[in-house]
Amino acid sequence: MGKLLSKVSHPFKNFNLESRAHNIISQPKPTPAPRFQTDEIDLQRLMKEYPEAYKESLTKNEELDKYLKSVYVTSKDVKPESKTANPNKPLPTDRRAVEDFIFGVKESINVPEGKITLKDALEFITQHQNEPKIHTSQSIAERFKIPEETTKHVLKYFKVFQVYIPQERNVKAKFAGPSVPKITVIKHLRKELPPPTESKDKT
Repeated sequence: MGKLLSKVSHPFKNFNLESRAHNIISQPKPTPAPRFQTDEIDLQRLMKEYPEAYKESLTKNEELDKYLKSVYVTSKDVKPESKTANPNKPLPTDRRAVEDFIFGVKESINVPEGKITLKDALEFITQHQNEPKIHTSQSIAERFKIPEETTKHVLKYFKVFQVYIPQERNVKAKFAGPSVPKITVIKHLRKELPPPTESKDKT
């Protein structure tokens, strides 16, 4: 209901709005708002105790008005220089979102000698699995400058997963190795021990 009334009363509020605004602006002195009772009491007391100061506050000070007209303020866009900024270590200027890394973490750019990144490790493990005669542990150790003994352990205990897709769909799964149970159950009976006898020296 309130929304409907506002739509109806809106054109009447804006009727002859510009001329009414000009009439109010062209008035020599706007009508002051009514004061509170306490403010009116303080004003009457000021007029009685300090009549000269009250009259001076009502008159316009030409000298101060002259000073005010001679003041101009200009603004310029100046970038403040940061005192803590280090030119050798500048702050990042790219505010775009960081993209996801390949292996979930950012790899180091400067890799010391004797160390390798995860990307390099997966690379030579894959090459060794595909062509073990060409990419041997010795050639890999010389290429990445890592100990040969460490390279042998990495190639022995770490492998890259391979996807096997059978040509036929209805193929039974074949497990590597013999299907022999590791635990064997002994079925023959063992000789039982005789029940314990009570001691004659029992007190």
